[in-house]
Formats: sequence, C-alpha cells, structure tokens
Amino acid sequence: MKFAEISYSSKKEDFGIKGIFLKLPNYLLHWYFMRFRPFYIQQTTLANAEGYIVKVYKPHENHQTEKQIQKLLLLLQKKETDVLLTYHSISLPHIIDIAYGDIINALFVLEASKKAIKRQSQTLQQSKFLIIDGENTITNMVLDILYPHINYLSIYTENPQNFLQKADEIYEEYGLRLEIFSDIKNKQFETFNIILNCSKNMYHYDYKIQKNAFFFDIIQNDKKMHCLMSHRSDLLLSNGLLLKLENKNYSSKQIEAILRITEHSFHDFLCYNKKQNLSEILQLLQHKNITVTAFTCFDKRV
Repeated sequence: MKFAEISYSSKKEDFGIKGIFLKLPNYLLHWYFMRFRPFYIQQTTLANAEGYIVKVYKPHENHQTEKQIQKLLLLLQKKETDVLLTYHSISLPHIIDIAYGDIINALFVLEASKKAIKRQSQTLQQSKFLIIDGENTITNMVLDILYPHINYLSIYTENPQNFLQKADEIYEEYGLRLEIFSDIKNKQFETFNIILNCSKNMYHYDYKIQKNAFFFDIIQNDKKMHCLMSHRSDLLLSNGLLLKLENKNYSSKQIEAILRITEHSFHDFLCYNKKQNLSEILQLLQHKNITVTAFTCFDKRV
C-alpha cells in the first residue's frame, strides 16, 4: 500500500520540464501541459511509508480539473495507492480514501490540550473541558480518551439522552460528573478554557467562548474556523497538529497516512472498528514515541 500527496500547481518547474523547454512561451507550455501532462507524479517517502508526490496542473483559480483528477485517481489506484493527502481545496471523487488528520487530532487530544493549558499558564487539574458533540465516532473517542485524566468535563449536545448511560459509567468508575447540556444560551459556555469541536454544525456560540480559550477543531469544520478567525483573535485556534516521529515533524494527516500504510492494526482501526481497538492504538502511539510539537491552523503553524 502507498500514499499520494496531491496539490495544485501552475509552476512549470513542478512538471518535470527541464533545460531549453523552460524557455518556451507560456502559451505553448500551457497547451503541452493540458494535452500531455495535466499532472506529474514522483516517488517519495514519509518516514518508512512509500508513496507519491502529485502535482496537478491548474494555471488559474477558475480552471476546471475534474477530468484530470478522475484520470489521476484511476492511475493512482493501479499504483496501489491506499490513501490520499490533499492540499488546497481539491474536490476528489470517492475512489481512494483521504487522510484528513481528524482521527490523529482525536487520538492526541489530551497531549494537545496539555500543551494549550501550559500556554494559558493553567494546570490540567484546574482546566475545564467542553466537547461539542458531532454525533459521530470522533466525539466518543475524544470522550473516552479524556475522562480518566481530568477533573471538569462537559458535553454540549442536541441529544442528551445519548450520553446518560456513559455519564453513569464515568461517575461509577472515576467519580467524575459528566455535565451534559443542550441549551446554546447556557452560561457554562463562558467557563471553559478548553473547547473541543467534534461537530460540523454552525452553532452560534462564537461570542460565548471564554477569552483566550483553546478551540481545537478536531473534526475540521472549516466554516466555523473561518468565522472564529474573523472575530475572535484572542482565541488559540487550531484544526491540526505538528507531531514528531523519529526526530522529524509531520502534520496530522501525514501521520495518519504513515500509520495506515505501515501498521496493520492502525489500518484495521481506521477501516473497521475504532471503538474496540482504541486502547491498542493508544499503546501503539506511545510505543512509537509520537509527540505533539505544535498546533496548526489550515496547515500553518500557530
């Protein structure tokens, strides 16, 4: 199995053109790329995972590339590509799975939160955590990872009944009361210094968030992040991580692709049973000594 990192480019140097051909008029190069080389594939590696770097020719923003993308994905499929990493806003048909990095964000939620808490000059014991429910596996994963380690945990959800049994189990096992609320106007929104978004919904809580809080968009709700970036500059905003593996830094999506390709247990975890194998995967990450080095927001370090 292999990965492919796909991005757009209009630079002629990215498509294997060398020497005198670089001096050809732009209109000739444009015709050549469109006709004969709409994308360019090079072999590469991420850690010990083999894959490809792919440049898709896009001379301007409004240029249509659907046919090239379709042709590219079919070719990558023949090359045993199991997972894609994309940059920019590339729309891909569901032919090959895509590594978004949200699973890695969830798996490292405790480590990421500790790093944010340190920047806030607070402690883990003092910190108040809020999970915004997305009614998905990510929500349950984040909840299961956090509750054994923290003192204050709440969840905002439109369906409180879904968490009543879990709340009882958490209290019986750890003595931690999971606070559940469903009113967006609840004053509690102002008390949390760590907010973990697992939802794609556009709930209107932007101005209710505590000043200087850490908002970790685990699920990568881009619209919500853009809203917060536009009018809450005081917040520490992140929708991805930089992680260190074997003394090199990789993004959340890169780590997800590396592990998917090189670790059978992680591949099974992603594709078949995220709930049952969670403890095994957390042990794998610890064994591989993967650590959080920084936060990212739309692939830029923050």
